[in-house]
Amino acid sequence: MRKLLGLLIFLILPTLSYAVEIVSESLERFEEEQKSIAVGNVELNEDNFKVKAQKVVYYEKTNDVEVYGNVFYEDEEITAWAEEGVFNADKKTGNFKKALIHIKKQDIWLRAEEVQRLSEIKYKARKATFSTCEPEPDKAQPWCITGEYVDLVVDESMIAKFTTFRVKDIPVAFSPVFWGPGGGMKKSGFLPLKFGNSNTRGFRFSPAYYLVIDSNKDATFYLDYFSKTGLGKGIEYRYLDFDAKGMWFAYQIKDRELEKNYYELRGMHLQKLKHFDLLADLNYVNKNDFYKQYGDVRSTSNTYLFKEFGKDLTARYDRFLQSSLELSVPAVGSRFYLLGQGWKDLKTDGTSPPGRAEIGYVVYPYRIGDFDLTFNVNASYFYKEDGLKGQRFELNPQIRHTLGDALKLSQSLSVNQIFYNLEKTSPYDNTSNRSMISYNPKLFTRLYKINEKFKHIIEPFIEGVFIGVSGKPPILREIESIDDTALIRAGVYNKLDFKTLSLEGRVSQVYDMRAKNEWDKLYPILVEGRLSIWKLSFSFDTYQNISKKRMERFNSSISFTPEENTSLSISQRYTREGALSPAYLWSPTLRDQYSLQDKESGVKSYTMTVVKKLTERWSLTANINYDGKGAGLRDSSMHLRYAESCWAANIHITRRPVEIKGRQTSEFSFLILFELKGLGPVRLYERSATS
Repeated sequence: MRKLLGLLIFLILPTLSYAVEIVSESLERFEEEQKSIAVGNVELNEDNFKVKAQKVVYYEKTNDVEVYGNVFYEDEEITAWAEEGVFNADKKTGNFKKALIHIKKQDIWLRAEEVQRLSEIKYKARKATFSTCEPEPDKAQPWCITGEYVDLVVDESMIAKFTTFRVKDIPVAFSPVFWGPGGGMKKSGFLPLKFGNSNTRGFRFSPAYYLVIDSNKDATFYLDYFSKTGLGKGIEYRYLDFDAKGMWFAYQIKDRELEKNYYELRGMHLQKLKHFDLLADLNYVNKNDFYKQYGDVRSTSNTYLFKEFGKDLTARYDRFLQSSLELSVPAVGSRFYLLGQGWKDLKTDGTSPPGRAEIGYVVYPYRIGDFDLTFNVNASYFYKEDGLKGQRFELNPQIRHTLGDALKLSQSLSVNQIFYNLEKTSPYDNTSNRSMISYNPKLFTRLYKINEKFKHIIEPFIEGVFIGVSGKPPILREIESIDDTALIRAGVYNKLDFKTLSLEGRVSQVYDMRAKNEWDKLYPILVEGRLSIWKLSFSFDTYQNISKKRMERFNSSISFTPEENTSLSISQRYTREGALSPAYLWSPTLRDQYSLQDKESGVKSYTMTVVKKLTERWSLTANINYDGKGAGLRDSSMHLRYAESCWAANIHITRRPVEIKGRQTSEFSFLILFELKGLGPVRLYERSATS
């Protein structure tokens, strides 16, 4: 029991508007010095804080408090444990020794030999560790950053000198200075260093600095040092406000091995002005092989620059890089525009399309009775150095109409009238005009039956594309690649759903009315299906050439999901040499795995993907691609992940085929990536090598 002297005392001072409550085993008050000394299981409580310690010295006039032995302190912002300390209750400043401090809002844990609290948000610490993982008794923290000297401004910045990044108390990285955010808000600072190694580029050292310019503007500065090839420099600038947003990236590296100086500039700017909108989209490299040599090591962020435009700075690149500048003037149900566009061919011996400047007027669809009408008119100037040049003028009205209920008929009619004034058109005709009329009808219906046991849907359809064209000018726009066409496609879609079984399939056939040979009129027939039963799913599509009695394409996929956290999928793709492309077959599939650019032939490939959650914390993803036409193993990867509440570790191992100095070989890369609560991803080590 506490001694009788351990009283509940209220010190109500004339100069203070609050009361301090002290409970202890012994309490002595010194009137002249206006202080109280409490000893033995002391508890001190005030409206804004509370303290527990073995000894407390309280100065009533200044509201200073000295605490000794098993110290516990708590206010609205922090909780602290220490051996001893001194603080001012009014200013919320103080000094704690051998302390552990939890900054509540940001969930930051700071342990140090000595911590100075300079204000509610500013701290200085000596021999400190910083983490967002709660420490456990007699256990190493999952991750922490140690520093001899640490300056922390909550929600602003953290600067640590002579720092070590530790995982389970094992040092894995060192830096003389670490400068990062001091909480969840974005703040200026050095990003975690990235190291790597490759037998083609040598040792890699990649520091980066993130600069917050304003609440809506920031930039990142990059350096990529490669011991064998040179020093890469990059800058990425981002901004966003009410009327403008954009991102720009520039990169330069002089490769000593290849004796080439590479430049890259990419970016986008969107601006809404009083009477018009501006869109600038720039994509440029000075050497055609830049992405082949350095596309895999560029340090840009892996986020989309405006998803509505599909611009991703880390995406794989097509053969052509397109740059454009467009000025758009909105009007009622329409818009005027002025467009400039240029191209860069990334193929070494390729030829870029001509650049163009265009002015046009577009009328958006509007309703007149049962009809939807659209209209656009444009005039263009095309120019190519030592090549095609001249003017192009186009008129393009379109009308759409749908009628019927159970049996629906949708129709569209489009007219393109194009006039030319061109030079150097060879080997194409130097025509003065081109007319094109396109009619697209589609007749379809839906039959269905639904009861408690199953649902059955049947959708027969027939549709056509009829295009009449006069004149064969050079291909300046995609529409000019279209020739006279008369195609009819008919088919049926069927779906049957039971409680544990689902079946769906489609058969469609294209008939070419313009083909000269009777058998050529029948395009390969598309047969596709999908089966889902229990934990298995199987799908396929195939093009069967009836006239030549052969299979043009066959693709299949089977997936098995034995439990929620495990899945295995195997897919196969086969395309015969010289097979017709689905782009020309005019027959999209259920899986929609073909694109208009999918014109590869002679393909025989296999893919296997495994996703497995091994334990509550461990998970594995593996992907293998194999080319059965002789190339062998293609891009393959394995991803092992370990995750806890405040951090995660990722190990990536990838293999990809490369060509080095005309020799086909393969490159392997090894990457360790940590995800730290409060700091984000930390790319710690990367190694790549070629076989």
